[in-house]
Amino acid sequence: MGTLVEVRLYANRDQSAALIDTAFAEIARIESLMSRHVDASEINRLTVAAVDRPVRCSPDLAAVLDLSLHYARLTQGRFDVTVGPLTALWGFPGAIRPPAQSQIDSALTYVDYRNLELDGEKVRLHRAGMQLDLGAAAKGYAVDRAVARLREMGVEAGLVEAGGDIRYWGRKPDGSTWRFGVQHPRAPDRFATVEDIGLPAIATSGDYQQYFEYESQRYHHLLDALTGHPASEVISVTVWAESALEADILSTALFVAGAKEGAAMAARLPQVEALIHYQTDTGMERILTDGLHGRVRFWND
Repeated sequence: MGTLVEVRLYANRDQSAALIDTAFAEIARIESLMSRHVDASEINRLTVAAVDRPVRCSPDLAAVLDLSLHYARLTQGRFDVTVGPLTALWGFPGAIRPPAQSQIDSALTYVDYRNLELDGEKVRLHRAGMQLDLGAAAKGYAVDRAVARLREMGVEAGLVEAGGDIRYWGRKPDGSTWRFGVQHPRAPDRFATVEDIGLPAIATSGDYQQYFEYESQRYHHLLDALTGHPASEVISVTVWAESALEADILSTALFVAGAKEGAAMAARLPQVEALIHYQTDTGMERILTDGLHGRVRFWND
C-alpha cells in the first residue's frame, strides 16, 4: 500500500514466521481490493462497471464504503471517498506544483459522495467519470483485518502498524502497559508520550507526511473535497478509536473539518479521542478531547 507495515507478536517463536506471513497475506488481499494504484483492484473495476447500475461488491469493500459514507454525511462532504479525480490531479506523492484553478474546478464536478449509492453490498455510481479513493480508509481496514486473522489463530497479544495506523491487542507477557509516541508535527525527532487510554486503534494525519513547497507555500495531500485544495489551519490530528478503520477515517475527517469543528465532532462521538495541532498567528496550538487530559506527556513538559 505504498507504506511500511510492521507486525509485532507475542507468540511462540516457532510459529511466528507463519503467523506474520498470514498477517501480510491479509493486508495484500485488502490492497488487491481497495488500492487505486492496482489496475485490477475491485475499486478500479467498480469505477467502470457501477456507472448508473448497481454492482455487487465484496463484504470488505461494502464495510469500508458504509463507514466512509457515514462520515461523509456527518462532515457534510468535507470527507469524501469520491475525491479520486482531485487526488489524481494533485498527483501525490511526487507532485511539485499545484494544478491550475480551472483544472481543480473541472475535477470538482465529479466529486460528490451523494452520487455514490450503497445498498447492502451493491454499489452504484450516478455519474461517469467518478473515481473512488480509499486512501483515508483502506489502510486502517487492512490493519484491522490483519489483527483479526492473528487473533483467530490464537495470538493473544501484538501490534500491527501501517504507515502510522496502529491496532494493538492483549497484554504484554511482562505485564507492562502499552505506550505510544505522537510525533511533533514540525520536529520529527521529538515525540509526545501517550499512555494506554483503553482504545486499541490509533491513526495520525499530518501536513508533513506528503507535501511539497511551491513559491514559499506548503501543499499537502489532505484535500478538502469541497474546495479541491489542501485543508488549511490544522497541522496534524491523532485519533484513538475502537477500530483502525474508524481512526483512519476520522484522522482525515477531523483534519479537513478544522481544529474547533473537528474537536467538537470528536467530543460528540462515543469511544473516540483526538489530539489536534493547528496553526495560529502566534504559533502552533493544540486541543485535546477530555479523555486525553492528564494522559499525554508532551515534548515541552
